[in-house]
Amino acid sequence: MLRAVLILLLTASCSSYYHGPKSDHFDGKKFLSEDKTKFRENLRFAFSRKDSWRGKKDKINFVNPSKLLPIKHARVIFVGHSTFLIQTKNTNILTDPIWSDRAGPITLPPFSPKRQNPPAIKFVDLPKIDFVLLSHSSYYHTDIPTIKNLQKRFAPKFVTGLGNCYYLNKVKKLGLDCFELDWDQSLKITNNIEFIFLPTRNWSKRTWFDTNKSLWGSFLIRTPKAQIYFAGDTAYSNHFYKIYKKYGRPDLALLPIGSYEPNWYFGDHHMSPEDAVLAHRQLDSKKSVGMHFNTFQTSGEGYEDPATDLEIAKLSYGLKKHEFVAPRFGEVFEF
Repeated sequence: MLRAVLILLLTASCSSYYHGPKSDHFDGKKFLSEDKTKFRENLRFAFSRKDSWRGKKDKINFVNPSKLLPIKHARVIFVGHSTFLIQTKNTNILTDPIWSDRAGPITLPPFSPKRQNPPAIKFVDLPKIDFVLLSHSSYYHTDIPTIKNLQKRFAPKFVTGLGNCYYLNKVKKLGLDCFELDWDQSLKITNNIEFIFLPTRNWSKRTWFDTNKSLWGSFLIRTPKAQIYFAGDTAYSNHFYKIYKKYGRPDLALLPIGSYEPNWYFGDHHMSPEDAVLAHRQLDSKKSVGMHFNTFQTSGEGYEDPATDLEIAKLSYGLKKHEFVAPRFGEVFEF
């Protein structure tokens, strides 16, 4: 076990995940992040964390997609954390899939928080998955056990940011059909569906030795009848307005509303519910749905706080009740 960990760390520290021309977000060796979190702040946060979610759970509405009514144009199902099943009549897409009970480098406490609520779709009930979108390399968003299971069962195509395919296929040797995109690059697929990889304010890291070796981002999913924006993991910034100006308003925006306290630690890479409402307004989204909450306790806010703070922010900014919702696990949105 120790030998395997040392080999992984040595491999991560000695190789680059991406080689390409310099840009405004790549310096030739690593990608550039606005996050300025220092090691001492990591330690301060680690020793100040408290288990405030003990015993807190939701009543899960387990969904079997095959038993739902036929899809009209598009369907979005909230599975948990940042995982959604997005369906059109001919294509099934997963975002940041994680079915694991724990997420982290070692699947034992305290290294990997235990899942608070199970996925709202049982893995055996998944339809054939055609595409998997990975926003960045975090253990909570790029879950290797789930990826292995998806590969074994469906062999889908994976779409992600620069450097992530290298990690998955060269370092982890998963043998995936994997496509890497830079910001504002797109992948057009069959059935007139397009994936556009877009900026976020975030970072990437799986070990102490591979910080920002791969690119993080969000996705715009264009279908013939709906434009869906998946924000990935991000802090609030004007990138939302730039996306709206360049690509137009989404029919649905999937925006993170959890893991935001304390702000001094999370403010550079996560959004609060108020930030998410501001993002919703900058995107001019027709409807927004929250994510990244009540699944893994990685921060200091209470279990009920994301939904409560979202309602407060909606009132403060004059949003209608159903304009932005914190979804129930297993909630289905039809287009």
